Amino acid sequence: MSTDDELTAALPRALDGAAALAPDPVHERLAAGARRSGLRRQRRHVAAATGALAVAVLGAAAGFSAAGYGRSGADAPAASRHVRMSEQRFNELLTRLLPKGTLQPMDRAWTGGRDPHEMGSMLVFDDGAGASMLQIQVQYTGDPVDRVTCVDGFDVPSEGCERTVQPDGSVLVVDRLRSVSVPGLREWHGIWAAPDGRQVRLTEYNGRASTPVRDAPPLTEAQLAALVTSPLWTEAFAALTPVADAPDAGAPADARPSLSAEGSAALLDKLTPLLPAGTAVDVRDPAHTRLGLTADGRHSSLMVTYEPPSQRGLDELAALPQTLPTPLEVREPLPGGGTVVVNAFGNGKTATDVLLHWVVTVHYPDGAVLLLDEWNGEQFHAAAPGTPALDLAALKAVALSPSWRS
Repeated sequence: MSTDDELTAALPRALDGAAALAPDPVHERLAAGARRSGLRRQRRHVAAATGALAVAVLGAAAGFSAAGYGRSGADAPAASRHVRMSEQRFNELLTRLLPKGTLQPMDRAWTGGRDPHEMGSMLVFDDGAGASMLQIQVQYTGDPVDRVTCVDGFDVPSEGCERTVQPDGSVLVVDRLRSVSVPGLREWHGIWAAPDGRQVRLTEYNGRASTPVRDAPPLTEAQLAALVTSPLWTEAFAALTPVADAPDAGAPADARPSLSAEGSAALLDKLTPLLPAGTAVDVRDPAHTRLGLTADGRHSSLMVTYEPPSQRGLDELAALPQTLPTPLEVREPLPGGGTVVVNAFGNGKTATDVLLHWVVTVHYPDGAVLLLDEWNGEQFHAAAPGTPALDLAALKAVALSPSWRS
């Protein structure tokens, strides 16, 4: 596979992973701050584990300080001239932090100069045990550190995650994820986030694109932690501009950000009486706003997401006519304005060979969005083929109930 083809194949996964680790509202998917099936979720799942071959952050945090990794990243630059950093210089810094080996940038992957708040790249690192892809990003964000968390193992298979709050209030996350679709493929994420908005993220794979070539990625958890917390990144931050809405640097880093359990419970309370007659509720899971259902001997999970009216919702509704539908997607205008979208897909929004998700999305005219996502199985990442408990017609009837707006 050529380098260009490899980059094309890798970028969607990299963006998904970054999304999975990215906090609300930066998101992105899969992820928490994230959306299910393309819909941005309002809250982020927090557990002891960051999501599944999606891509973006990465243990033994207690050992990091003892081993010399206790420095919480680069000191915040004072008055910076914001001199642009070259790709060559960035790669020199990265090479100093990597184990012995060769580093090869991927074509057109360097992002320095495109955005004054971030720089990064995708590269191939070979330590002699198998060439592996790396994704690195150094950035200023407006995200509070309490939103930098492990991805929920409900979303993506995880082999373990450690989240540590450093003495200066910064946060270190080391996460080890497995691919749902590629046997043996692993991605490990490391992220260091400071209260003033500085972040360093590294994602490493045990191969290139979708081909694992070794058992584990090249950097150990300790090496990954040392890389993202290194003071060498001070030089890179000095070439960047802090975001205007940087978080309060004095705000404490809460190791367990609060979730709206009340909101989740209320959604499930509203969903339950709308289910078709004869549908049994076997599981009530407020942590994921999910019900386990049984109907005619068929078992499925049904998750509900609701976003109140917003400009983003209005923009999405306005953009629907210009957006190509996926193969099984059906859109219908609502009598009072808005659109209902009914869809089914497999491992990807365009996959139809084996269906894994049955989804109904209601875009209300005021910008509110309701999403119902049904799949066979308990965990989101382990959706299985088969006939779901509720068909799309029943799911659509539930979604169009006026009770959601009362």
